[in-house]
Amino acid sequence: MEELPLLTMTKSRIVGVQPNLSQESQALLETLSGLCSFHTCEDLASFLFTDMFRNLVGEGEPWIIFEIGVYKDHTKTIESIPVHDGITLADGAMSGGIPGHLAIVKSEAECSKTLSIWHNMVVNG
Repeated sequence: MEELPLLTMTKSRIVGVQPNLSQESQALLETLSGLCSFHTCEDLASFLFTDMFRNLVGEGEPWIIFEIGVYKDHTKTIESIPVHDGITLADGAMSGGIPGHLAIVKSEAECSKTLSIWHNMVVNG
């Protein structure tokens, strides 16, 4: 039996002026407009810190917000806001999985740990 993914990510909304995108970034944005799934927190954190993703979101002011969700329960979500030096994770539902409902992660390891704590909190209560 195949393992179910742990997390999903999709484009939530555009909040600023979309920069001119390369063909590669445009293709990635189209992919992220659908529901993408990740098997581990590490997989998702690793993706968020790839050059490919960073090229898409750019270095300027945040212009796009993504939604990260629990694969088995799509009502449990947080927002991922790429910022120039990392990723802001915002827990609008205030589930308690992220201290202060907001975390700015600046490394893949920090991102993975924050996602893991949040996921365990919302899944296991």
